[in-house]
Amino acid sequence: MIAMLPDGAQVLVEVDLARLRANPTVGEVTKRFLASLGEDTRIPGLPLAVQGSPLAQSNLVILAAYGVGTAQAASVVLLATKAEVTGSVRLADDIVALGPTEWTQQLEARAGIAQHTAIAPSLSLMPLRDHAMPAKAPGAVLRVTAQLPFDARVSLARQTGLETAPAQLSIWADVVDDFAVIVDADAADPGDKQAKDAAARLSRSITVLLTALGNEPALKALGLAGALRDVRMITERTWVRMIITVGPRQLERAVERARAMLGPAP
Repeated sequence: MIAMLPDGAQVLVEVDLARLRANPTVGEVTKRFLASLGEDTRIPGLPLAVQGSPLAQSNLVILAAYGVGTAQAASVVLLATKAEVTGSVRLADDIVALGPTEWTQQLEARAGIAQHTAIAPSLSLMPLRDHAMPAKAPGAVLRVTAQLPFDARVSLARQTGLETAPAQLSIWADVVDDFAVIVDADAADPGDKQAKDAAARLSRSITVLLTALGNEPALKALGLAGALRDVRMITERTWVRMIITVGPRQLERAVERARAMLGPAP
């Protein structure tokens, strides 16, 4: 699916819903949550095109954003699903695309080539994509990869209230019997030798963001706010790494609370 994306993406988000559903700890809650989604469901942070019922019948969601922070900003969404999705373009038996016509036409062209010959991802983000992933990790339920130019960083800092936004970002998260997230953020543009204080500024911004997230009612209700207070942060040159972990018992308690919030099972 990533190989079908046109080059030039600045942000790539991947959510493996099938892996979440198959997990013995969170799988049941994931299925119930996704099954509860309707056409009018609104999930903060997700584009309107993928909100509601399409997620309930999808195994994988991929979002790619282009021209972030500019007047030419655009995003496309790929869903691994055999279901019919309103407003989508079908690229394969089990893949549909949502986005502006000029972008979905490019996706159709690359999908057509893929029917006759193998294609490889042309995204410049691919080396950065694996930056945060542990060497022996079998997979991920979430990956976020981003290379943000100046305009995009200014826009992100303005929207989030951060002192500074990262130039590069690699996020990996997975759940087994516990839940782990690794965030690698580069404070300086590649080749920038003058950013001596960039990592310190980014660390302060991250601390502010984590504090704000820890106050979110949903995280408090699930009992996960504490995990954001116990983040392990490592700084090396201009890179800042955050390691967030939720242990097995804490995750089980969060799942029980999630069940209660969802109400009785059908």
